[in-house]
Amino acid sequence: MSKAASGAVLLLHSLLSHLLLLLLHASPGCLSAHSGHPVRYFGQIAENSPAGTPVDGVVLPLGCPGADLNGSLRGDYASDFKLVHYRGHREHRGHLGLVSAKALDREFIAMYELTVELPPRCLRRPAAVQVEVSDRNDNTPRFTSGNRTVEVDELTPLGTELVRFDAKDGDAERNGRVTFYASPESDLLHVVPQTGQVRLVGSLLGVSQVTLRLHVRDGGDVALIGDPVFLRVNVRRSRRARRGPRALSEELTYTVTVPDQSRVGDLVFTVPDQRFEQRWFEVMSETDPPVQIERDSGRLYLARSLREPAEVSVKIQNLRGKSACLFDVCGSGSGCCGCSAAV
Repeated sequence: MSKAASGAVLLLHSLLSHLLLLLLHASPGCLSAHSGHPVRYFGQIAENSPAGTPVDGVVLPLGCPGADLNGSLRGDYASDFKLVHYRGHREHRGHLGLVSAKALDREFIAMYELTVELPPRCLRRPAAVQVEVSDRNDNTPRFTSGNRTVEVDELTPLGTELVRFDAKDGDAERNGRVTFYASPESDLLHVVPQTGQVRLVGSLLGVSQVTLRLHVRDGGDVALIGDPVFLRVNVRRSRRARRGPRALSEELTYTVTVPDQSRVGDLVFTVPDQRFEQRWFEVMSETDPPVQIERDSGRLYLARSLREPAEVSVKIQNLRGKSACLFDVCGSGSGCCGCSAAV
């Protein structure tokens, strides 16, 4: 064999060996055409990132130098992304990457299912790519209903839920968790932060109307606060208090409930003002009464924990004489408490 022929054989053998090594050491990121399953990739990108932002976790080895490196993307809304060839990139040289073609909105699409088809000369199966759009706190929470008006009895028990508000936030996870609060706060009404319930925590006796402004905020690192709504509570005179012209034979009946969560020192009842020109109040019970009373106002405060119903006698002193008022004071677990007075 001539030297020229021998050199040509050696060159061909070298080329074939080099090609075999390339096939044996091809990156696992692209499976060969004879593999049973395509390679799967999972990537993530933050919503509202500017166009051209790389998708983290999606770098596809080519393993086919010299080929036409214009791959293609398929899938719903595949045009939201572009393939880029990292030719001069020090870390990913010779690989394909995925970048956004526009700012993405998680509330529109949270997960993309794409397929990357490589050039035919790469002899690779298509690669399946999942791209998750991670959430950013870009939605302001909103109440699902507007202003509310409710009417309640002046003797409504403390702890009663008067109304409940709801709100929605389009963000995910912590960014979408809402908290309710009142500003300014009220001594009569309490807003439960997690549920939006509005509960009565103060006596409504002598009150005609209460207005509360409610807000809602989300759980983002920089919380977003929605537009407020207003709650108007109209207080009606109790139908359980039967009153007429003052007379010595007049009887007044009230129903009062002491909530289980009441603590010593809490206001539990106010003896209604008889509009006497001068009057003062005094607890007449002989031993260990469960309540104490303010001499001038008639406000009754819990003096000890209630384990069973207890009867309390209150004397109302006025210019015309004395009045006695009997109270049955009990916890909410024991039912309603009655108060009867003869004036």
